Amino acid sequence: MDGMSGLAETIRTGMKRMRENAEQKAQRGVIEDGRVRIGERSYPMKAVVDADTSDGSRVWVQIARDGTAVIIGA
Repeated sequence: MDGMSGLAETIRTGMKRMRENAEQKAQRGVIEDGRVRIGERSYPMKAVVDADTSDGSRVWVQIARDGTAVIIGA
């Protein structure tokens, strides 16, 4: 590590790994108005499985890099 620049690079690498690992976890959401709500956040959605996507349905999703909730189960 080369002083401050090395420390900054190490922090950037660690933050990138945290973001990548967090995106891989399935989360539980509820469909409302054609979007998936997880807690206080709302995401546009795509379904990769045959699942009920009507309002009020509970689904399992993974958040893609582009911010889309990909439905992987119901």
